[in-house]
Amino acid sequence: MRIGILLIMVLFSASGLRAQNFRYAPSYENLNKYSVIDSAYLKCAYKLTYLKDSLKPEEKSSDAQVLWIGKTCSKYYSQYALAYNLYVVEYLKKHDTYPRIKEVGSWTYELFKHYPQGKETVTDIASMLQGNFVYEEEMPVFDWKITNETQEVLSYNCQKATCSFRGRIYTAWFTLDIPVDNGPWKFGGLPGLILKIYDSKNHFVYECEGLEQLKTKEPVKFYKLDYTKVNREELNKLYRRFHDDFAAYMKLKGVKVNVMDPETKKFKTVDHSSSKLPYNPIELE
Repeated sequence: MRIGILLIMVLFSASGLRAQNFRYAPSYENLNKYSVIDSAYLKCAYKLTYLKDSLKPEEKSSDAQVLWIGKTCSKYYSQYALAYNLYVVEYLKKHDTYPRIKEVGSWTYELFKHYPQGKETVTDIASMLQGNFVYEEEMPVFDWKITNETQEVLSYNCQKATCSFRGRIYTAWFTLDIPVDNGPWKFGGLPGLILKIYDSKNHFVYECEGLEQLKTKEPVKFYKLDYTKVNREELNKLYRRFHDDFAAYMKLKGVKVNVMDPETKKFKTVDHSSSKLPYNPIELE
């Protein structure tokens, strides 16, 4: 596994130094080794709009995400993250340095429903936590309350359903015209495909932007990487530690975090962050 990381903390002086922001170049992985675990017959393209910092509701991020639905399982992943991996691998064949790419809102998770059967597998590939992580859990149970209210999404007549899931209250719009128990991210458990879903605060909004019945079936790939096995709670705790004190976390991983004094313009290595990074996880419990 090759990992490229650059962390720079920019410091400003007021009444003493305080951390203002940092720049992070994400990791990447060579994804040329994989297992084909199914063949997809339906492609669903979703746009995720989400809030990284709950204190700055005007600053939204977005990601282009894809759901492949096969006969026995499905796969959900970030198209941005996949494109970044492929681009960096090709770029480094011709250059000695990493490409400069503006930060995008891509998620490094890939989520497999009913793989293995009755469970779901979640991978976190080239994570900002340094490395690749994987966990399995039972297929989530959603206590949906289906209503008679309808709405049109992508020219499909959709029905409204609501539920509470891991600390957030969601409204989903699903269509009986596509009688598939699936949807973006971990969502499912309805008698039709979920085309739109959002939480009560609009921190996470998923909306389908395109559906394609595939003439040629697409291989559903599970990448063969060096994974650290964890459970969901352990991975969430690692993300919390990273955001609470990313300099300390990166030091444990052997990565230096440098800060610059704006007066001397000199960099120094720090062991702890002077402020937390914004953290607004989709699962609150």
